[in-house]
Amino acid sequence: MNRELHHRLHGTRGELITQEFFTNTVHFSVANIFLELLLEGKSYFSETDIYVLICACFIQATYLGTSRYLGCPRPFLGNLVVVLIYTVAEMSQDGVIFFDKPNHIAMWGFALGIGILQSLRLHTSLSFERYLMVLESVLRVNIILVMYWIYGILTYQNDYNLALFFTEGSHTFLALTTTLTGVMLGVAQYNAESFLRLLRATSEQLQRYSEWLLGQDMLAIAVADPSKLSLTRRERTVLFMDIRGFTHWSEAQSPEMVVEMINAYCAIAEQAWTGTDAIKVKLTGDEIMIVFRTSVSALSVAQFLQKNIVQLLACYDLGVGIGVHTGALVEGLLGSNKMKTYDVIGDTVNTAKRICEQATRGELLVSQAVFNHLAVKPTTQAQRTIHMKGKTEPLLVFSL
Repeated sequence: MNRELHHRLHGTRGELITQEFFTNTVHFSVANIFLELLLEGKSYFSETDIYVLICACFIQATYLGTSRYLGCPRPFLGNLVVVLIYTVAEMSQDGVIFFDKPNHIAMWGFALGIGILQSLRLHTSLSFERYLMVLESVLRVNIILVMYWIYGILTYQNDYNLALFFTEGSHTFLALTTTLTGVMLGVAQYNAESFLRLLRATSEQLQRYSEWLLGQDMLAIAVADPSKLSLTRRERTVLFMDIRGFTHWSEAQSPEMVVEMINAYCAIAEQAWTGTDAIKVKLTGDEIMIVFRTSVSALSVAQFLQKNIVQLLACYDLGVGIGVHTGALVEGLLGSNKMKTYDVIGDTVNTAKRICEQATRGELLVSQAVFNHLAVKPTTQAQRTIHMKGKTEPLLVFSL
């Protein structure tokens, strides 16, 4: 998948880091900051705790977002980054009394719980994933309830008795509403994730079909700037390749044998144009047309095809002729309002096809226009003039 489409479907590194920061990393830290602020007042801003916590959140979000972007998520370790940094920083000053505070113990509990649930989601079936997402959502929203309970403990010097905490109706109400809210948010998140997966799968499938019609490079251009697909006059080099004796040979073969040969033939051709500046490939039976930005690339591909296709077709007692020509043409989307295809039109295309038709079995013919564009001329060439249908003047070509 090209970078532009990948970013649109899965997000950029920066977007994933931002998403991790606001949807996961910062939740408990914000609750802890407000708790400490209520307990200590404005003096809390003069301590290093808050700044260590904020920096740790950015580090954790960067780690989690980057690992997702690279396709190797590590949610368990990632969710422990904040709590590890905060614990080390605080214990360097306070020692083991760090764990005397219930909010610090709660921080470890939530970090471990969320990390475990997110890790399990990576290794479970989609049907079971919904339950893990709901559990994580319930756990996450109950940060509010737990921190409220801890605030009461630290403020009023209460003990840790949960039964006593729930003797008040308002506390029971808060617990029920936060839990129910977590369930609803978890279900909503699962439905959103499922729909997003379906959209991504559909988009990737459509991308694959589009690449077959446009090619990877042109599809990337179309996504970035659709206006570049409009009809435009350009200088291009066109290569045609056609199997000699294909019609006669195929009459005596089964359809399966013909398909097997054509697939192998196209597979070798694909090896040749992949990674070059080819912008358009058209497969029509045994004929292949490839449009290049430069003559150098076209000749390099043509010579690769001449060598490797000959070896393949020798097994079938067949051969190919190849013709290459360069010149002006019109390139872009052609067709009606409801059906269009990206194609090239012009005399350059017709001339390249006629040159291919004049090539004998195993021969590569290039026009003088292609030959003149080459910085380094091939050491071996034979030239001749050919007469083409519809042309008043003969055309000089070089056999390579």
